[in-house]
Amino acid sequence: MFDTGQVAIFFLVLARISAFIMAGPVFSMPNIPGLVKIGLSFTLAVIVYPSVSANAGDYSIDGWEYVFALLREVLVGLAVGYVASLILNALMFAGSLIDMHIGFFMSSIFDPMSGAMTGITSRFLHLLGLAVLLGFNGHHVIIAALVRSYQVVPVNSAKVSAASALFLIKVFGQMIVIGVQIAAPLIAVMLIVDVTLGLLARTAPQINVFMLGFPIKIIFGLLTLSVMVPVLVRIIYSLIGTIEQDMLTIMRGMT
Repeated sequence: MFDTGQVAIFFLVLARISAFIMAGPVFSMPNIPGLVKIGLSFTLAVIVYPSVSANAGDYSIDGWEYVFALLREVLVGLAVGYVASLILNALMFAGSLIDMHIGFFMSSIFDPMSGAMTGITSRFLHLLGLAVLLGFNGHHVIIAALVRSYQVVPVNSAKVSAASALFLIKVFGQMIVIGVQIAAPLIAVMLIVDVTLGLLARTAPQINVFMLGFPIKIIFGLLTLSVMVPVLVRIIYSLIGTIEQDMLTIMRGMT
């Protein structure tokens, strides 16, 4: 017999997973076809559903209460996905700071992975972070944490609390701090270059320092960035280990 209660539970599971796919790292990229995202969401929901339905209560597929339950699951998925995207967002922010100081800020290109205009360094750091995340099975960690979310926050039990809101604000601040820390060495080098060019302009006014500064800043910027890459890989790897804990923290704030 067709059980509408089980169908209702399945759609609650699907709502959280679909929202996470839309907001989380890797899977939310615009260049991934919509059918692939739908298929991945449905597949994960089918896998997770048996364990969730065993502990879930009875639900009716009718009424406003079920609509609010769906919205609650969507909010959980979006919040968890936003937290999981911390690393890649921090790298994009660091790249924008670097582009601004090197002189690449005006040479933005369309990034099909983010669906927006991004700087050259921002795109490079985003791809580097994505490669490290996939290379060290970070996507496995993220999916495992998503599946575990149904144990921490059962379906239709999430609460929007002050703790969860404060943690989301903390994550946003943490993204800015990490981005500035990543870009800091290159910004320091650019500051030294600017001071040197300023002294050169005072001692040799006949030299067109403005035109000379562009290639010099690009050369020193790219050299510094190439030296930073091995260190960045280690930093990204260490940050991957914090993704699951951050996801669990925001979940616990919703219980």
